[in-house]
Amino acid sequence: MKILVASQDLTPELNASISRGLIQQGLVEKEPSEFILLPFDGQQQNLINDLQQWNSGDLQDFVYYGPNWESTKITYLLTKFADQQTAVIDTSDFTDRQLTGQYANHDLFHASSYGLGQLILDAVTNEAKEVVLLIDDTSMIDGGLGMLQALGAVITDESGDPIPVGENPLINFGHIDFAKPDELLKNVKLTVLVRETATFTGPDSRLVNNGREIGLLSEQLVRLDLRTSQFNRTIRKERNIDLSTIVGAGAGGGIAGALACLDATISNSTYQWLFERLDLQKELADVDAAFLATDQVNQTRFVSSFIGKLAKFCDEQKIRTVLMTLIRITPAEAWNLPLVSTIVLSKIVGIKLPIIEEHVPTSERELQQSLYLTTHEMAKLIN
Repeated sequence: MKILVASQDLTPELNASISRGLIQQGLVEKEPSEFILLPFDGQQQNLINDLQQWNSGDLQDFVYYGPNWESTKITYLLTKFADQQTAVIDTSDFTDRQLTGQYANHDLFHASSYGLGQLILDAVTNEAKEVVLLIDDTSMIDGGLGMLQALGAVITDESGDPIPVGENPLINFGHIDFAKPDELLKNVKLTVLVRETATFTGPDSRLVNNGREIGLLSEQLVRLDLRTSQFNRTIRKERNIDLSTIVGAGAGGGIAGALACLDATISNSTYQWLFERLDLQKELADVDAAFLATDQVNQTRFVSSFIGKLAKFCDEQKIRTVLMTLIRITPAEAWNLPLVSTIVLSKIVGIKLPIIEEHVPTSERELQQSLYLTTHEMAKLIN
């Protein structure tokens, strides 16, 4: 029997890795069994390390310019999908909202995403045929134009003079020439994985909201709004792309939208992308059962979470699935996965299992025992 095991963190102490181990131990009576343990924990910041663990590849250290031209180090992954070299870059560390308090208002207004273009250039130099950027919430407000400059785009002001590298090119934007980045990336697929649905410009513009949240002056916000609209008009005319209608284009302060101008694919389903790239449909074709665990099943974040997407995937593949959780808010009929049985873990008191370490606090030990025993009992029902 082949059994799939996957988990997200149940509590800060009972993390995904420990949970997977307990589930596997609870299935020992199913031997001889083959286990597939998916290393992903549902945390985007861990995706690169988890992906390397599953798919192998090389971690690349690279030093580039941060938003305020400080020297910044990042590690990204070069791995292969179907023999195609792919770079996976997590941009969440590019700008940290907690650090914005260290900079003056002028510095924040003039910050640039130039360093992200350097990252993409390095990945292309390393022969990546696809570059995947994981974009989370950032405080960037240059609309990704600094990144485009690093990729070779020539950006001019309203008078037609080139805007020099070293400042936010959006605030004086007049026109852009994409000839060099088009040539550089003509054989490279760009994929942007986002978490938000904000647009680049318009009433749901993420750029202006970012500026407001980091404390820009009202006249600076007006300037941002005017220049993002001007940039979008230019892109509509020259590229037939309307950034005010593309869901997720505002992610990263417009970084996603800037990449959309280079024909990037924007997706707000990171794990759907992952399953496709890993060809899980083929990988799990002969799996007999799946045991999954997560902290709670609700109507908001669970549906788009790693375990939520995996539960749906297992149901579509006709895999009998046991989903164990601490809290179930959403009734089973609300998400209609007939092959997924949801089990709420009960508190177990007075049982001491040899697999549990002595130093674990009592409350955690009881939860670990519950996960172990629930798995053990549910396994008996699967032939």
